Amino acid sequence: MNRINDQSINTFHVRTATVGFLRIITVGQAGIVQLGDRAVTSAKLRALAVQRKEDHLTSGEVFFESYKIFSRPLPVINDPEFDYSGGIELFRTNCAPNITVGYIQVIASGSAASIQIGNGVTLNGESRIKHIRQYPRQNSALSQG
Repeated sequence: MNRINDQSINTFHVRTATVGFLRIITVGQAGIVQLGDRAVTSAKLRALAVQRKEDHLTSGEVFFESYKIFSRPLPVINDPEFDYSGGIELFRTNCAPNITVGYIQVIASGSAASIQIGNGVTLNGESRIKHIRQYPRQNSALSQG
């Protein structure tokens, strides 16, 4: 298994983030807003968006198991340079111990997304949404008349 050799992860130098004002209007489902440090995040969202003319009670229920998108394995990202080199070495020099921001405004953060102010190491986000639209077909003979 390849590993990223990151000096800041191995020694985890403490940095302080200071924000004067934070305004967030919308955070989507399974979204995360965190003020502070976090080591590992795993955000997942599974959703069925069903749009019908009829009520669900008369049209029948919809189940995740009926759709392959929810059981398929995630695609594998192939990066031959990373795979054959044995990893990536990353060295950081933080000239100042503080990160200072006056104002942050976020209009929208999507599903399984993360807004973080602070240190973070690993983030995995996964969002799987199946949109279904079911409407009765119009009779072609009636629509032409």
